[in-house]
Amino acid sequence: MNPSSSPPSRIAVVDALRALALMPVVIVNWVGYPALPDAGPLSPPSPVDSPLAQVLSFLLHALVAGKGISLLAFLFGYSQALSQRSRSETARAHRRQRLQRMAVLGLLHGCLLYMGDILTTYAVCGWVMLGWMSRRLSEVRVRLRVIVALNVLILLLAVVLAQMPVSASTSVPLTTPMSWSSWVLSNAGHYLAMVITIIVLGLPLPLLLMTLGLIAGRMRLFSHPRWRPALAAWVRRWGWPALLLNVLCVTLLWPGLSVGDVRDGSHFAIGYLYPTLLLLSAAVPALVLMLHRQPKWLQLLAPMGHHTLTIYIGSSVVSLLLFSGAGLAWQPGTAMALLLALLYWGAGLVLSHLLGSRRLPLEAWMSR
Repeated sequence: MNPSSSPPSRIAVVDALRALALMPVVIVNWVGYPALPDAGPLSPPSPVDSPLAQVLSFLLHALVAGKGISLLAFLFGYSQALSQRSRSETARAHRRQRLQRMAVLGLLHGCLLYMGDILTTYAVCGWVMLGWMSRRLSEVRVRLRVIVALNVLILLLAVVLAQMPVSASTSVPLTTPMSWSSWVLSNAGHYLAMVITIIVLGLPLPLLLMTLGLIAGRMRLFSHPRWRPALAAWVRRWGWPALLLNVLCVTLLWPGLSVGDVRDGSHFAIGYLYPTLLLLSAAVPALVLMLHRQPKWLQLLAPMGHHTLTIYIGSSVVSLLLFSGAGLAWQPGTAMALLLALLYWGAGLVLSHLLGSRRLPLEAWMSR
C-alpha cells in the first residue's frame, strides 16, 4: 500500500486495532461453538486427553477469551469520538441511521446465524450514549464514574448469584444434528434470552468500555505524540502484572474448566472480562506504540479494519455451515478449530488488500 494514499495515522491505527480485535472474536466463536447454548465463551479442551489441546485451551482462556469483544467495544466508543467532529444535523441523522441498521443486522444475525451476536449490544449501547457523546469531557467523566459504580454493583450481584445451586437441566447443544427450522428456533430463543439478560444486567460493562473509548478518542490518545511517553510508562508498569493476573485467574479455575465443570465455567463467565480490562489497558497502548514505530504493520493491518463487519458476519455463516446441527455438525477439536479460525482471519486480511478502496456489501450498506 502506497504511504501517500494511506489514511491519516489516527484513523489507520484504529482500523489496525479493529482488524486485530476481530481475530480473537473469530477464534473464541469457533473454538467455543461446542459449548453453545448454555456454556462458554470457550468449550473444554478437545480431545480432553490431548496435551496440545490442554495447553492451547488454557492459553485461549487466559489470553484470548473476551479480549476481542472488549477491544471492539472500546474502539466503538473511540470511533464515535472521531465521528463527533462533524456535528451537523445530517451527520447526527446518519449516526442514528447506522445504529438502527446495526440493531437490525444484529437481530437477524443473532436469530439466524449465531446466538452470541455482539452487534445488538453495541447498537443498544450506542443509543444510550447518543445523549452524552457531544457533552463536555468533564460531564462524560461524571457518567463514567456512575457506570463504574454500576459495574461494581452488578459484579457483586453476580458473585452472590454464582453461589446458588446450579441447575442440572441442560439445553440441546447447537451442534446436535437437527432440521434447519428446529435449529433456528433453538438458536433464536437462546439469543433473545441472552439479549434480555444483557439489557437488564449486562449493559454497564460494554458501556464502560465504550465510554473509555469515547474519552480516549476525545483526548486523541492514539494519535497525539504527547501521550506516547505516558503510554509507554503505563505499559512498563502494568504489562506483566496484567498478564500474570489473567493467567492466575484461569489457573485457579483450570481444574474445572479443563473438564467442563458447570460451576467453574459459570464463575469464569461471570468474571473473565474484568481481568481482561487490565490486560487490554496495557496491551492496546503497546500495540499502538508498535504500530507508530513500525508503519509496515500499520499498512498491513489497517485495510482489514474497513471490512470487519462483513468478515465478522461471514465467520458466523462459516461456523453455521461447518459446526452447527443445521450444517455439518463437525466438531474438529481445539487445535483444528483454532487453526481454521486463524486461516479465516488471514484470508480476510488478504481479501482486504485485494479489494483496495472497494467496500464489502455490509460496509457499503451501513455507509449509505
